[in-house]
Amino acid sequence: MSLSFRLLLGSALASCAFAQTTLPPSAAADNHTVHLGDFVVSTHPYARSQSEIAQPTTVIGDETVRRDQAATLGELLANQPGVSSTYFGPGSSRPVIRALGGPRVAVLQNGTDTIDASVISPDHAVSLDPLLIERVEVTRGPAALLQGGSAIGGAVNVVTHRIHTTAPEPGIHGRTEGRYATGNDERAFGLVIEGSSGALAWHVDAFDRRSGDVEIPGYAESARLRAEEEAEHDHDDEDHDEEDHDDHDEEEEAEAYGHVPNSYVDSTGGALGLSWVGDRGYLGFAYSGFDTLYGIPPGAHSHEHHEDEDHEEEDHDDEDHDEHEHGEELVSVDLSQRRFELEGELRDPFAALRALRFRAVHADYEHRELEGDEIGTTFTNRGYDLRLDALHQPWGGLQGAVGAKFGESEFDAVGAEAFLPAYRTREFALFAFEEVEAGPTLWQFGARWDHTGIDVEDGSGRRASEDAVSGSLGWVQKLNESWTVAASLAHTERTPSAQELYADGPHIGTNAYELGDANLGHEISHGLDLSLRHRGELFSSELTVFLNHFDGYIYENPTGAEADGLPVYAFVQRDADFHGAEFTTTIHLHEDQHGHLDLSLSGDFVRARNTSDRTDLPRTTPTRLRAGLDWSLHQWRAGADVSHVFEQDRTAPGETTTDAYTLVGLYGGYRWVTSAVTWDLLLRGSNLTDEEARVHTSFLKEVVPLPGRNLSLSLRASF
Repeated sequence: MSLSFRLLLGSALASCAFAQTTLPPSAAADNHTVHLGDFVVSTHPYARSQSEIAQPTTVIGDETVRRDQAATLGELLANQPGVSSTYFGPGSSRPVIRALGGPRVAVLQNGTDTIDASVISPDHAVSLDPLLIERVEVTRGPAALLQGGSAIGGAVNVVTHRIHTTAPEPGIHGRTEGRYATGNDERAFGLVIEGSSGALAWHVDAFDRRSGDVEIPGYAESARLRAEEEAEHDHDDEDHDEEDHDDHDEEEEAEAYGHVPNSYVDSTGGALGLSWVGDRGYLGFAYSGFDTLYGIPPGAHSHEHHEDEDHEEEDHDDEDHDEHEHGEELVSVDLSQRRFELEGELRDPFAALRALRFRAVHADYEHRELEGDEIGTTFTNRGYDLRLDALHQPWGGLQGAVGAKFGESEFDAVGAEAFLPAYRTREFALFAFEEVEAGPTLWQFGARWDHTGIDVEDGSGRRASEDAVSGSLGWVQKLNESWTVAASLAHTERTPSAQELYADGPHIGTNAYELGDANLGHEISHGLDLSLRHRGELFSSELTVFLNHFDGYIYENPTGAEADGLPVYAFVQRDADFHGAEFTTTIHLHEDQHGHLDLSLSGDFVRARNTSDRTDLPRTTPTRLRAGLDWSLHQWRAGADVSHVFEQDRTAPGETTTDAYTLVGLYGGYRWVTSAVTWDLLLRGSNLTDEEARVHTSFLKEVVPLPGRNLSLSLRASF
């Protein structure tokens, strides 16, 4: 089946427009290992392979999505070179690229903004589920020419293929899949059906995912945190009577062990798409809904517990509130989004243009944070995102595209965690991308101008209106049929977000009282990437080294003060340096028409420092190494993977270290065909040694480890 799409994911060096791309037949076969560079990515107005794009990219295909079986986008990508996650329990996880996250990583769905609240706080989920997605493309490093200054760290685009850009195969076809996992009693089901009638093509999908509390190998709290709590109790008990000692013993026995309390996830969703496909283009729309209810593990929203200590006894005995063993009120998030997408293309509209393309989305997002049965805080975000691209005919030796982007959103938060005022954001951007090819040398140029306006809607008259200019230069040199070198140099500017400017209140997701600064200036980045790439019959590999210097890097700095029982963190600007390296290698040990045997090796390293006082920045991704083995023979396939994460002892002042850990996984599968249905059975085991693992980039590393040993079984029927 042909998969065509256009992607708004890009690098400062490699894109400013959509590109249509069809997966090669080798990539479409689920049981075929795709060699590095086989994919054609669309971080470019014209289709090029990964080896021909200056910026380093990663492509996650349908088979990898299905094999890894992650419940969140962050965990799906967490093993990719240069990418980690904000892991906030099973319900919420957002990608972190080269130790940069939040507003510096653009997360897109089918090339447009997700329009949710995931960038505001790590306990806010990205408004999509990986169960039915078909492809993810990641750009590592500055992607500001395509997505503006918010993509200084990189960009992630999730492709769902709900709008057909080419007509699907005649008749009705699709797939259905069911999954079960032992580590959290997960039950998941998904269905995709597509078809066409003449020029009309349609798509329908639906999914349902239910899981309970996650099993872990030991205590939910780290040994360090339990030792600190024990020392505090011992100090307090010196003045307490025997009854207090008994209460202490009961609390010790009640500590979460073997599972993470309140870590359930219940998600449902679906979509309907309809497209008209003609000889000179297409026009299509899709309507989708996503609903999820997930628990926030105890310790994440500990501020409620601090406040409870001052309440009357009858408040603690309120039967209408669910509480954890230590008296902390359990919190859950009830999230809902409705999304309408419209896109189209007209080829050869004028003599000077090759194509005109547009993509528009409108979304209505809401999530409620429930404290027991009561609504604590409600977050809403309603807005639209529109992009226009004009791909021109070659002008002399130049080929490329120009475009414009418009966007507006209205964000509001009402309740206990309303640390941000209501505000409206308006965005407008103009951009251009050109390239010149001279034999084995390819030059890529780009420029972008962004205007962002933020209006605070609380009657105070506070507003910000800023312009930002970015530019890039890319160079790709083909040395021979196997070797390629690439370099990219980018100047990018990011204007401060509303959170960085106007936050003023308790942010329970980060256990901090956040204080913005309306006088913050632009965050300016100068980034350099150097890559060496090889693709051959014996092995395929890529090595990238990078350096990113920030003038006025914006981050939260502890002030030493307290407010509402929480430490105060103020947004400040300091110069900072990020540098590191990433590599991936696939060694083709054996391959013929019957199967293959591949060994894959990958790893990454990043260092992030405040250059003014030479201290490390918080939540920097540790050094990581990974090895994998993939085998197939006729209908059978199997594989193993080992990931080692090193100790992170390069920490910011006041930040705790995390221990090293190793995760081991195995999988095995079998495919068979009955009539017109292809069946795929997959058994996967993860963290088979049941090792305690804590994610350094997570705010919950001291209270929520990664899941323990888990076995999952899935069955897919494709027709």
